[in-house]
Amino acid sequence: MQTSAASATSEFIRQTLPGLLDCYAITYLAEGDCIEYFLVDRANDEEISQNLVISLNRFARRIEIIRFYPELHKQPNTKFFSAVCFYLLVHHFARYFGISHNHKVFVRTQPEIFTRFYKSLRDFNFYPESQLANTIDLLSDYIQADVDTSIIKERVTDTEEMRFMIA
Repeated sequence: MQTSAASATSEFIRQTLPGLLDCYAITYLAEGDCIEYFLVDRANDEEISQNLVISLNRFARRIEIIRFYPELHKQPNTKFFSAVCFYLLVHHFARYFGISHNHKVFVRTQPEIFTRFYKSLRDFNFYPESQLANTIDLLSDYIQADVDTSIIKERVTDTEEMRFMIA
């Protein structure tokens, strides 16, 4: 895959990211074309995220946000942390799979969540692709950025522990 130059990480992300990482550690488990992420409170080692799953759709050339519930809005003093977490996970995922250009970021959500969250993410250009009833499909161009994602570490698991995609 041909690579292109990475864009500069926005000032907003650069200013907010240290606060997120001071409070929370992020780990991941990869299986096939999916990665599940885990957000852990550094103060008490408690996992706060419910579902953070991203999948690669190779045919459609899309980074698909399957589930994004970091639960940061329930934590104190976390204004903008969900936006920064989203940015960081998308870029980590893209690096993990060697994606540098010609991919879209895809999200299926509710119109009010688009208006309240995804539309306000200035580091993405989400726009509605289609809408059916109370579900809206969003697309954004994926633009590689120079953000450091090495702070996201692979989750150490017991070999007896079930992987997230295997029943």
